[in-house]
Amino acid sequence: MLFNIKENFNFWKRVFGNFKYLLSAIIIAILFYALNVFIANYKTLINFYSSLGLLGTIKFFFTLMFGFYNLILFSSFISLIIISLLLGILFSLIFYKLNFLKGDGKKLGFISGLGAFLGAFAPGCAACGIGLASVLGLSSVFLTLLPFKGLELSILSIVILGIAIFKTSNDSCKIMLKKNERRLE
Repeated sequence: MLFNIKENFNFWKRVFGNFKYLLSAIIIAILFYALNVFIANYKTLINFYSSLGLLGTIKFFFTLMFGFYNLILFSSFISLIIISLLLGILFSLIFYKLNFLKGDGKKLGFISGLGAFLGAFAPGCAACGIGLASVLGLSSVFLTLLPFKGLELSILSIVILGIAIFKTSNDSCKIMLKKNERRLE
């Protein structure tokens, strides 16, 4: 089988059993989510800065973060949450692999990079102004022409991030097995 689910779950228990990697996954997910909230509302935040000041604008930003689901489509919000979590998980697995396994990350770099790029490009509904596509001005021009208004890219990035997570886990498990075999020799 391409992805051994049981080995991957055991590997994930090992990685996320370590508080450092669990915390890094959560922090990365929150930062990615916050970045998308900021991108969607940066003009509003700039306008409010002059009247609210820095502290007021920061408070307003956190209000926007917690109420963001009211500002966008439900499907966009769910896909943004899923992509944020997957991105946090992927980066934590990569950190684990780099720190403890010293494996060759070149194989997983392209798939991980592609998933992360698509996740950042249109993590929800690009027509709603989320992600890098809206900053580049592509949301209204290109992505609204797609049948699901850019949600296709979100689904594609979820699939690619999922594959990258499993590939990273499989590669890491193989490296761990090789290291254990060398120790036994």
